[in-house]
Amino acid sequence: MSTSLIYHGFGAVGYTYLKTDYKNGKIFIHIEKKPEYQYCVNCKSKNIIKKGCVKREIKTVPIGGKTVIFVVSLYRLNCRDCGSIKQESVLLAYPKKHWTKSLGRYVVELLKHSTVEDVAEHLGLHWNTIKDIHVRALTKKLKKRKLIHLQYLGVDEIAVKKGHKYLTIVVDLLTGHVVWVAEGRKASSLELFLKKLKRVKAHIKAIAMDMWPAYISAAKKYYPLDVIVFDRFHIISECNKMIDELRRKEAQTAELTEKKVFKGVRYLLLKGQESIENDYQAQYRLHRLLEVNKALNTAYILKEELRELWNCTSFDEAEQYLENWLEKAWVSGIGPVTKFAKRIASHRSGILNYFKYPVTTAKVEGINNKIKVLKRKAYGFRDIHYFKLRIYALNEARYALIG
Repeated sequence: MSTSLIYHGFGAVGYTYLKTDYKNGKIFIHIEKKPEYQYCVNCKSKNIIKKGCVKREIKTVPIGGKTVIFVVSLYRLNCRDCGSIKQESVLLAYPKKHWTKSLGRYVVELLKHSTVEDVAEHLGLHWNTIKDIHVRALTKKLKKRKLIHLQYLGVDEIAVKKGHKYLTIVVDLLTGHVVWVAEGRKASSLELFLKKLKRVKAHIKAIAMDMWPAYISAAKKYYPLDVIVFDRFHIISECNKMIDELRRKEAQTAELTEKKVFKGVRYLLLKGQESIENDYQAQYRLHRLLEVNKALNTAYILKEELRELWNCTSFDEAEQYLENWLEKAWVSGIGPVTKFAKRIASHRSGILNYFKYPVTTAKVEGINNKIKVLKRKAYGFRDIHYFKLRIYALNEARYALIG
């Protein structure tokens, strides 16, 4: 082995190779600093005298499954200029760490393909050591991120624990990268991030979200209503909840002879007509229900018409279409329908903004699925700070086992 090899293979800059030992299936590489890299820790002077030496073992990248350990000779240096006597610093590792910087980089690469537990077992390191390496790397990278380029954002929440424990997730809709993670789903969970965006003067054109009041309140505090775009899929989901509520209510008051037509039709009501156009049995069962119950028939027709709103080709066309739909909903006189129509009317600005900026939270939903996979592979996270850092790095993960 040579000095060039420990430099190019292990990133040991500024060191000279001394010798190699092989003990207990491990490789021990003895090294020491080159004279030009030896200087006073206090004043950086090279006018020094060596006063004794200690040896320190630092683990580095393995070779062919064998553990490799650098045995570093560290001298106590007496400075003739400032008079201090201090041990020389270690270049290839962070202070008070028993692993090299090159091993740290290797660990981070492995974690893109596997879990902390798998990497710890593979390298023969403690779980907490692998986590410490990853937290250090992710924190350093997070500090370098820029927010000024952001234009289109998607906001949603994800449940991380039982008992209504949520995280607020903000995604850059152009790149699909997570740009903000905060605990809870209150207005304050989003306000701090929007305040940062204002401070760096990011030109935000649109923020896609559902109709959660806390997020709306936070966005309105820093941006005009024109940037809020309510997600079309969440709106249809709310409409489906309204129809399901009406179905249960009508089923309870239906006559005994009609109750059987309410069985097994829940998902037929929630599906779009195009989903059952080739299923004649499903069409027949749905037709029987809607023929028997006029209220459900009206709500179902209104739901299908609302879905057509997003097929409009201009803002003006969509505005007129929504006004007509709201009028039909109010005229219906059906309690759950008019209640839902009132909510849609109060949020019409954010709904129609889609025709200025056609964005949705679909990418955020995709990120949420990745977060669930991350949490499942790790069997949960006890450290919420580390969990948030892992979410920021989701775009780098591959979720494959090491082979």
